[in-house]
Amino acid sequence: MILNTDKQKTSLKSVYAFYSVIIALSILALFVFNLNIYAKAVLCTLVLLCVLVMRSLKHAVPMPPDIDTETMTETEETASEETVSTVEHGGAIDTYLTLLIETDEELKNDPSVDTSSPSYTNLLNERIGRKLDAISKRNNHPDND
Repeated sequence: MILNTDKQKTSLKSVYAFYSVIIALSILALFVFNLNIYAKAVLCTLVLLCVLVMRSLKHAVPMPPDIDTETMTETEETASEETVSTVEHGGAIDTYLTLLIETDEELKNDPSVDTSSPSYTNLLNERIGRKLDAISKRNNHPDND
């Protein structure tokens, strides 16, 4: 997976600009117009929500490790390099996905199991758990022949 952070930076800057304009207009309306207490409360709530959304956006967008989340700038001189993320084959994720596919096929072939029921996920996870326990017991207790 190749991450292109230039698109994320520009989209975040435009979102920040949008919320900054809303905040500026709300504060301007508070000072310019003679508003009642309810209108002032609504505008203050709007400003607070905009600030909270802007703050949460910083943590909502996954950033590569070479981007500082506080300043949104690169920490290293790797502007020309592309970040590549790979998953090792034979790892825990591959094992889980293989067990998930096998167990899902087993349960789909069983006519007594309703695959559209909410308990299907629980049954699937329970069977995967049993298989993982069997694999870990097999790996931890080798036969001594």
